[in-house]
Amino acid sequence: MRGPERYVEWMNAHIGFNPRAQQNSNALSQYVLDDLRFASQKAVDELVRTENLIPLKNASVSIGLSVRNIDLVLHEKDSPPLSVQLSVEHKTIMAAHGKARKNRYGDILAYGGHMHNHRPDCIVGATVVINTSGLYKNPDSFAQNLVRPTFNMEKVVKDTVKVFESIPLRDSPDDPKELPEALAVILVDYDGENPARLVTNDLAPSPTSEAHYDNFIRRLAAKYEDRFCQ
Repeated sequence: MRGPERYVEWMNAHIGFNPRAQQNSNALSQYVLDDLRFASQKAVDELVRTENLIPLKNASVSIGLSVRNIDLVLHEKDSPPLSVQLSVEHKTIMAAHGKARKNRYGDILAYGGHMHNHRPDCIVGATVVINTSGLYKNPDSFAQNLVRPTFNMEKVVKDTVKVFESIPLRDSPDDPKELPEALAVILVDYDGENPARLVTNDLAPSPTSEAHYDNFIRRLAAKYEDRFCQ
């Protein structure tokens, strides 16, 4: 699975990008989709190839009067309004971890609730990209002269990763609606001005963690095949 590596390559081709813009999310969505199709060649890949399952980026998913924009959905063919079988939302924490991790945690639970209210059997995935650099320079004009306090970034990053690794994963449509079926934590070292690198040391989820990217993709594939391909 090369999604994280490809995403860092994208970052390095767009140094100084605004992490709140859509382009980086679109790139990560494509890499997740490619890996998911590779992991589920007889199900997801075949259905997408034959256009019986339609990938859509920046999809508007409605529940009554509530509309939420979702980074990536795979929806049923000929389903106006959309009937989403699998979705993935991307969250990023570049700086100010203490505040941002609480907000992103809440965002993921709200997103899970929205998608499972849309369709209880939807496979809901989320990625969280976490920056390990304490020197990140925000591209927004208000932050140009911002002086950041010094933190023990190793501890900060460990605490942030722990927050997301501890989110329970939903196994069946009877489990709480706000929980995602799968979640990946991806660590990068990026200061906003120089090339980024993928962080795979002890700060990152271990290969046995459910939050490891490869396990995230495998879990999405397995859940999809179990719910929609029996």
